[in-house]
Amino acid sequence: MSTQPTLMRRLGLGRMSTGEYQANLNGLNMFFGAVLGLVLTGTEKLDAWQFGVLLFCLAGNVITILFISSSRNRVSYAVFALVNALLFPYVMGFLLRAPDLVPDKIQPTLLVWTVMTIVVEFWARQKEPEATAQEN
Repeated sequence: MSTQPTLMRRLGLGRMSTGEYQANLNGLNMFFGAVLGLVLTGTEKLDAWQFGVLLFCLAGNVITILFISSSRNRVSYAVFALVNALLFPYVMGFLLRAPDLVPDKIQPTLLVWTVMTIVVEFWARQKEPEATAQEN
């Protein structure tokens, strides 16, 4: 193995520390949660039942995105979250019986949030030092 720093390390894009990993996930989740709230301002035309269905489906998508970084089945959840985000407008059009009721900015919001979470989750991380018996 070469001892010369790679281009990625020179750019500061080497392995993430645990703190950097947590900061990335917290930042992404706060940011995209706020963006999703902003995007939902286009839902005035939905009646209460339609809005409830939209919220239920969005909550499922958000939970799936969060599971990418919280589950031991992260690859499965990554694929599932991508498929959910890609199909979201079509599923909602079917469920609400109207293809144009869901704001068009929801899908790109879910897609970018999913892809960014996947990038952070699968980025190389520094190994944590093993806890000794005395520390426990």
